[in-house]
Amino acid sequence: MKRNFLTKIALLLLLTGILTACAQLQTTPNLKPPLRVAFTQWWGDYTLLIAQESGFFEKYGVQVEPVYYDVFSDTFPDLAAGQIDVAFLAVGDIINIDRSAPMKVVAVLDNGGDNAVIVGPEINSIQDLKGKIIGVQIGSQYEMTVVKMLQSANMNTSDVTIVAMNPEDAVAALKNGQVQAADTREPYLSNALSNGYKTIYPQEQLHLFPDTIVFHRSTVEERPEDVRAFLKAWFQAVEYRMQHQGETRDIAAKYLGINAKDVLPDNNLRLYTIEDNKALFDIQKVNSIYSVTKITSDYLISIGVVAEEIDTLELLDPTYLP
Repeated sequence: MKRNFLTKIALLLLLTGILTACAQLQTTPNLKPPLRVAFTQWWGDYTLLIAQESGFFEKYGVQVEPVYYDVFSDTFPDLAAGQIDVAFLAVGDIINIDRSAPMKVVAVLDNGGDNAVIVGPEINSIQDLKGKIIGVQIGSQYEMTVVKMLQSANMNTSDVTIVAMNPEDAVAALKNGQVQAADTREPYLSNALSNGYKTIYPQEQLHLFPDTIVFHRSTVEERPEDVRAFLKAWFQAVEYRMQHQGETRDIAAKYLGINAKDVLPDNNLRLYTIEDNKALFDIQKVNSIYSVTKITSDYLISIGVVAEEIDTLELLDPTYLP
């Protein structure tokens, strides 16, 4: 009798221990850190904020921490160092980063919007730039805009002086006389035009700078399900944005700490849906993301920025698309 009693007590203690352990497992929070995602003042980037604010990331079981950058090129070293997990960049920037840390492009978020060379009222033609200073991100795909502009006027880079400049600094550099022309993009382009500067060469002929969703490759390898969940939430947010543009402005203003009227919609920017992405990742299509990446890679090789052509099949990976 005593042995049976002790056996029952032992079984009861064992059962209690198992139930306690199960309860602890059920209540233990996800110990994975949130995906740190960089964003800037860019109408396309605000899909991130919509997905976060609307609970779409939570819905699909992935934690995300938006990280704001005043200067988008500041994301480059942080992404390479693994201080952020995800960024929204053009393929030329990614090729440069990939030289020091492997990257993975898993989706295309928008068409890149308007990119243009702007000048002051004293410049009336591209020929007027001969002997002048042009600001652009040196060693980037954006140099192609300047090169194409000069070629259209039977000029080349030896006819001007090219200096390094971020697109965020275009208006200040023109105002201070540091440059007489500058390559920039939205929202800085609209700011320049409202301040009396003008476009001398639009980038609309090129269409080579779509923005992509790029992950640090180690993040993709370690957290593939989180990558898939992120993209499910992302594309749900894209569909939501198309129907709630005013809400996008309010949420962006909240995150940026500015008035909603100061968040300017970019009517020329096209946000890409999941259907668009399936077409863009069709390697057989002339305007696929593969062809854009090859053109950009070839250009960066031609100016000596990179030594060899990027392996597009290794860099671009559509297998995580919903």
